[in-house]
Amino acid sequence: MSKAIITLTRGAAELGLKLMKEYRDAVLYINKKFDIKGDNIHKIENDIKDLISNIFNKYDCLIFIMATGIVVRTIAPHLRDKMRDPAVVVLDEKGRHVISLLSGHLGRANEYTLDIAERINGNPVITTASDVNNTLAIDTMAMKLNCRIEDLKKATKVTAHIVNGEKVGIISEIQLNMDLPDNLVIIGIKEELKYVKGLIYITNKDSVENMAEDTVVLRPPNLVVGIGCRKGKRKEEIVRAVKESLKQINRSPLSIKHIATIDVKKDENGIKETADYFKVPLVIIDSKEVKKIENNFQISSFVKKSIGVGAVSEPVAVLSSNGGKLVLNKTKYDGITVAVVEEGEV
Repeated sequence: MSKAIITLTRGAAELGLKLMKEYRDAVLYINKKFDIKGDNIHKIENDIKDLISNIFNKYDCLIFIMATGIVVRTIAPHLRDKMRDPAVVVLDEKGRHVISLLSGHLGRANEYTLDIAERINGNPVITTASDVNNTLAIDTMAMKLNCRIEDLKKATKVTAHIVNGEKVGIISEIQLNMDLPDNLVIIGIKEELKYVKGLIYITNKDSVENMAEDTVVLRPPNLVVGIGCRKGKRKEEIVRAVKESLKQINRSPLSIKHIATIDVKKDENGIKETADYFKVPLVIIDSKEVKKIENNFQISSFVKKSIGVGAVSEPVAVLSSNGGKLVLNKTKYDGITVAVVEEGEV
C-alpha cells in the first residue's frame, strides 16, 4: 500500500519525517522553501491544489498534516465515490489527533488511522457509525470477504438497519469466516425473511430474486474466465462473448476473479483490454503446462497446428483456478472461445 504524506509547515514536515521512518512505502511532500532533502522527499513547487490534482489517485492513502478545513477544500473537486476514492487521513502537526476523513472502510482509512495513532501515540478519531457502535457496515463486510458490492445505495440502506440494531438476514453461497453482530443472522428459507428488515445476499448468480425490500447483493470473486481467440480480435467482440457466456450459466460479471489465456496470446490487445474492461487481472498460462492436460479437453486440430496446442480456453481456466470446476465448457463465438471455471473457495 502506497502512502503520500503532505505537509505545509516546518512542524508538519518534521512529523512527516518521523512517519516516513514508520512506513517504507511512504513519500513526503514539503514546502519548497524548506532545505530538507532525502530519498522520497518531494518539494511542492506550486500550490497544494495543483499537487493534489496530480497525485489524488496515485496513492492508496493520503496523509495530510494540516488543518482539516484546508484538506476538505483541497480534495473536494476530486471526490467520486467510496469505491474509487483513496483513504484520506488528517493529523495536526503535533500529532495529537489522527482523523479518518475519507474512505474509512473500503479505502481502509480507519485502519490507517488506528495504526498511525498507535505509532505516534496520538488520539484516533473515527466517526463512521458502524465503528462507533461496534457493529458492521456492508462495505466493511464486503472488504473482509473480498466481495464486490452490486449497489452502493442498497448497501447504505442495509447498513442503516444493522447500525440501528434491526435484524438483517444473510443468505450466502460462500463460507463466512468472520464474526458477525448479534443482529446479523444466517437464514436458509424464505419464510424467515418476514423476521428481518434487510437482506445480504452473497452470490455469483446474475439473476437474483428480490426477497426483501432492502436487499444488497455481494459478489464473491470465484469465476475464472478462460479465453482463446484468433489474432486481432477486438475488445468489443471478446467482451460480448464473455457476457453472453456468463449469461448462459446465470453468473454475474462482477464475480470474475481473473481472465486467463495462453502465453501465445499474451500480446493480444483485445484480451488485455477485456481484462481492463472487467477490472480484473489477466493471468498468462505457459503453453508447456497446457500441453500436459490438453487431452482432457476437446482438441482442435486447426488450433494445434496454429499455436502448438489443441485447446486454450478450458485448460487455462482450469490451470489458473484454485481447484475449481468447469461450469461452462468451451463455447465458440466467431473466432473466440470462452470457458468458465467456478472455484469452491474464495
